[in-house]
Amino acid sequence: MRQTIIRFFVGKGGVGKTTCAAAYALRKAREGYRTLIVSLDPAHNLGDVFDTELGDEPRTIESNLVAIEVDYDAMIRKHLKTLGERIKDIYGYLRVLNLDKYIDVLKHAPGIEEQAVLDRIVEIVKDYVFRKSVDVLVFDTPPTGLTLRIMALPAISLIWISKLMELRLAILDRRKAIARVLGERRWEVVVAGHRIELPIDVAEDPIFQELKKLYEEYSMIHSVLTNKDMSSVIIVVNPETLPIVEAKRAYDFLSKLGISVSYLIVNKVLKLHAVSNELRQKLTEQERALSLVHQLFSGMNVVEVPYLPFEPRGIEALEKLAQILKSVE
Repeated sequence: MRQTIIRFFVGKGGVGKTTCAAAYALRKAREGYRTLIVSLDPAHNLGDVFDTELGDEPRTIESNLVAIEVDYDAMIRKHLKTLGERIKDIYGYLRVLNLDKYIDVLKHAPGIEEQAVLDRIVEIVKDYVFRKSVDVLVFDTPPTGLTLRIMALPAISLIWISKLMELRLAILDRRKAIARVLGERRWEVVVAGHRIELPIDVAEDPIFQELKKLYEEYSMIHSVLTNKDMSSVIIVVNPETLPIVEAKRAYDFLSKLGISVSYLIVNKVLKLHAVSNELRQKLTEQERALSLVHQLFSGMNVVEVPYLPFEPRGIEALEKLAQILKSVE
């Protein structure tokens, strides 16, 4: 059985990231791979590129090719609802307090968007990769900055959760010590006039069990992201200095996380033999930008996509772009 490969197409808005991701997915499907492409970008245009309406449910584009455009607002609402329910379950022994007002504040908390997107990635990986229902999974990601924060979240969260688990174990140990001093097998406290029994054993403590569950989930997705045989990032840029410099920062950041960057696609490269004075300066700037690419990304697989005389929209147009990207694996 084939091992599923996962590809994240990353880049600034407007560089052609979605188009390249769609062309790549189409090519893999045509090669006989069961392929799923998922748009996580809040400014969806994957459906526009395929020239068909897409939504949160999988839609078959053609044989071996299925596409999803994640409903961004619904995804965040679902994440907040799930988070609220988990908090109420964990702190059920404090139901004498009004937890709803605290849960309501969560929607304004920093990092909620990143967490919601990561949860959706985890869900898709579990549903399609772990169940071996696809051979190729392609993610069309949000703009670079948000994508990098999402990809860093598992590694950062593992550090925090590890420390929180240590702290929680220390709290439980102290509760046990107090219970022993008092000659009690359990420990009760009074909160808001109500007597509440607090857990003192790890197996009975919902907070530690939730932390353990989160640690296992973050470990899973971190191992998927850093598995170079399975996952890699493909960065898309235009032949301009600013996108290339941003791409280098993204490359360096991802490398520190242990996430592989396998290709750099330079999209919309002008290939002209005779030029007017108006375009001469543009070509000079492009030559400098391409020189910068080879300087900053020495040793990386670099693929140049020429500026196409047609809008790459619809299957027929994407077929031509897919042929240009035939070396991208």
